[in-house]
Amino acid sequence: MAIIRSISAILLLILTSTIAEAHFAEGVKLRSIVVTRDADGGTSAFVRTPLPLLFSDLVTRAQAAGTPLDSEFIHAQETATGPVYHVSLDAIRANEAAFARRLESAFAWSQKGDPVTAALVSWRIHDAEPRTAFNNGKSARAALQADNAAQDPLFGEAYVDMRLKLALPAAGGAIRIASALPPLPLPDGVSIDNHIVDARGDAPVSYTRPGQLEAAETIDGSLAHTVLEFVRQGVLHILQGIDHVFLVVCLALGVGARTRLLWIVTAFTLGHSATLIATFLGATPSWPWFIPAVETSIAATVLYAAVAALRRQMDSIAVIAGVGLLHGLGFSFVLGEILGRDAPNLIPALASFNVGIEFGQLAVIAATLAVMAVLMRLSAGATPVLRNAALAGIAGMSAWWVVERSAALVA
Repeated sequence: MAIIRSISAILLLILTSTIAEAHFAEGVKLRSIVVTRDADGGTSAFVRTPLPLLFSDLVTRAQAAGTPLDSEFIHAQETATGPVYHVSLDAIRANEAAFARRLESAFAWSQKGDPVTAALVSWRIHDAEPRTAFNNGKSARAALQADNAAQDPLFGEAYVDMRLKLALPAAGGAIRIASALPPLPLPDGVSIDNHIVDARGDAPVSYTRPGQLEAAETIDGSLAHTVLEFVRQGVLHILQGIDHVFLVVCLALGVGARTRLLWIVTAFTLGHSATLIATFLGATPSWPWFIPAVETSIAATVLYAAVAALRRQMDSIAVIAGVGLLHGLGFSFVLGEILGRDAPNLIPALASFNVGIEFGQLAVIAATLAVMAVLMRLSAGATPVLRNAALAGIAGMSAWWVVERSAALVA
């Protein structure tokens, strides 16, 4: 009984302390890196980046010393709540050479272990993240024809587009890129995603890496690289999205280790695959309330699944397929951020992400059934009690998510 009480306490702790994060992270800041072959046979790297990442060394130093940010290209405006920093366009125009050196030195490029020189060709400063495409050589070159910001932008919201000429020993070989600056201290809820596109070949490939490129990343034009990355992203999303995990746990506990579980899971898979693909074909609306409504509906499906499993009524394949349709929308919100709907290798990325989701889903089902098998060996009498307690905890948590997300929907 002591073992059973311990397991019950662990289950209760997990269920009551876990927070379901929404799939659409408004705090994600995108940095795009596009490597292309030039008409003269050389190689260019086009980068669209939040401007603060280019000053992370100064920000880190100022925070460590507890002093104001000090740069000739940034000026502070005093307000009642403290200084507000702006980018000084006049200072940049007055000393373009120094600003160019900062842009050139923001990254460490290499090939076959040897450093590669990057020379700045052109740049543009924007007062916010541009909405123009930046996913191949043509769109990146067009973006650099835009006008600079009309007035000094806020430091924390400014973006920079730039083109760097890379002096590569082998134009078509693999390239390594890393940040040459210390990581920028990020506020809570803010993260960096790097969209990397190798457009040097006839069939461009792309993938996404989170973080600030503290470790060097390889750009090699390999489709296998892209496939493995998006399989990994799919696995991570199903495992990190606690509402999806709870839904799959409810399916496993509601049906058990029976053949019918295969049909239930297949229905869920077909449902979320359909909406994941349809979303990327432009079949979903862009109304501002749509994403919060989907997130609320996903929480409601978890509540439904928990109650159905408790009542042992997890029998409707059609209903589970409909649940899958909603969860597929949630998956698509994440994939839209880490891939972008205009990515050059959309189909293999979509397929790979979906495969990753299935791997993660099967892992959750296998783990749930394994735990139930172990509990049955320990105590056949107590296992139904623990099963119901887990489902009741999921039901309570998902009911709270419904309330919480509904409040955000009407706010």
